[in-house]
Amino acid sequence: MVNSGEEQSPSRLKAIEDRLARLERLLDLKPHPAATAPAVVPAAAPAPRAPIAFPPPPELPRMPLPPAQSAPQQPLRTGSWLGAVAVICFVLAAGFIIKLSLDSGWLTPLRQIGLALMFGLGLVSAGLMLLDADREYASFLPAAGVIVLYAAIFAAHRLYALLPFESALSMSAMISGLCVWLYTRIRSDIYPVAAAAGSYCAPVVLHLGAASEFSVYYYLLCSVGFAVISVWVRSRTLTMVSAYLAMLMTAFTGLALKNDPLTAAMLALNFVVLSAGVYFYSSHNDAPLTEEEAMGFMPALMFFYAMEYYFVDRLAPGLAPWLSLGFAGLLLGLYLAAKRRFPGESIGSGNLVLAFATVVCFHSFYLELLPKDARPWLFGAIMLALCAPALKLAGAGRPGPLRIPALGVLAVLALEYLSMASHLFSGDGAQWLAAAFFAVLAMWALIGFKGEELAGTHGYGPLLGAAHLLAVLGLYRLTKDSGSLYVSASWLVYAGAVMGYAFSRRDAAMARSAVFVLGFAAGKALLYDAASAPTVVRIVCLLLTGAALYGSGFFLRKISGWKDDAAA
Repeated sequence: MVNSGEEQSPSRLKAIEDRLARLERLLDLKPHPAATAPAVVPAAAPAPRAPIAFPPPPELPRMPLPPAQSAPQQPLRTGSWLGAVAVICFVLAAGFIIKLSLDSGWLTPLRQIGLALMFGLGLVSAGLMLLDADREYASFLPAAGVIVLYAAIFAAHRLYALLPFESALSMSAMISGLCVWLYTRIRSDIYPVAAAAGSYCAPVVLHLGAASEFSVYYYLLCSVGFAVISVWVRSRTLTMVSAYLAMLMTAFTGLALKNDPLTAAMLALNFVVLSAGVYFYSSHNDAPLTEEEAMGFMPALMFFYAMEYYFVDRLAPGLAPWLSLGFAGLLLGLYLAAKRRFPGESIGSGNLVLAFATVVCFHSFYLELLPKDARPWLFGAIMLALCAPALKLAGAGRPGPLRIPALGVLAVLALEYLSMASHLFSGDGAQWLAAAFFAVLAMWALIGFKGEELAGTHGYGPLLGAAHLLAVLGLYRLTKDSGSLYVSASWLVYAGAVMGYAFSRRDAAMARSAVFVLGFAAGKALLYDAASAPTVVRIVCLLLTGAALYGSGFFLRKISGWKDDAAA
């Protein structure tokens, strides 16, 4: 039998080679050298047989892979969408069960609520049983169950008065605890995000009487539960969803409720709970906020600030700015605590905290708390504060952590400068004139103390221009009642003083800036004052103007000599 098998092997190899040759002809491929070589039959069985060389795979077989290999994630995405739609269907079904018309007579309110509770618990149980099969997809069912349980307790208190306020609140807290416990079993990101969105929105979507005092307590309990879960989920998305929904739903409920003290208190508590949740997330998971994540919270913070200020201002107008500063201080404290917790690491929430603090300080302190009589002096006070040796202005224009507060300070300076200039034009009160001269002296002090530092960055040309313009306006306001000639003389004296100061400092930029003031004053003296003044006054005016111009020309020639010396 062995010999007969060995005799048949050459014929089998020949058949295989014929089939391969036909395939090559069909595919228009060149024959492989090993395929055309004659087959050699070994003479003796014990000798090792050479491996058969088959032709390499052709270049053309680009056939699609089987469905299981071509798109392995497509069924998961499709199933996830179906699961999300199923959650919506379950919640809507529970809503219809809860709000079943009493006219049917076959289901009492107590039975409706009981049936909804059983339905919610059944969804939770079904999801837990399916965890081993597909954990991510099975988490949709417990999420739907939590939403249904929240809605059932909410309706039992609001629609049918089956539960007193305290009992409904306690049961909502128990459901929050159940929600937290469920996550310890499920450990899927889909579950908490779906549960959070549904729990906040279900009372409104299902028309369960959301405009009630119980609603704002209910939203606070949801915030506590999902803030705790977010620490375990390790997902900033859940924290962000909870923050937006908590602020939006509490504020809109408060607008309809007309209970400003309760709404303001609940907004503040939601702010504290969610801020603490963000901090403990970073601390527990050793993952500080990135800058992109932090900026995602900015609209929610601004919305909270606006609504909290609105409700508190209606209660006690004088208290709202101080509370706002307190909230900014709380965020700043949490940021500093995170800096100590992560030394040497970049904390992305720095810009968020500084932006919020800047907005609060600008609105609450500058616009609300600062007395109006003190505002004209604020410009000069800030300029003098910038003269402090410890304060470095060299990097003021570069990106950094103090960039946003610097923009707020610049906004205050711009507003106060424009206010002083407009009041000097209109001639309102001596207070604005005194504040303007104080501001000019403060700007010159800043140039004197920090001129070299500013010259090394972007120069202090804008600061010089602002000082000159305010000085010209102030001198005009001071001397206009004495006559036009006195105005021109005061400008010439000011330009000459600046020129002398520039000469003492060998500061070419300052000297050139004084030339503009000098030219403006000289032009006014020649074209207007000399033409309208008597002959003697005209002669004196022309002599003084000529002397000022000649002296200024002498200084400018000296300045060009400074440039030549510096170039050499």
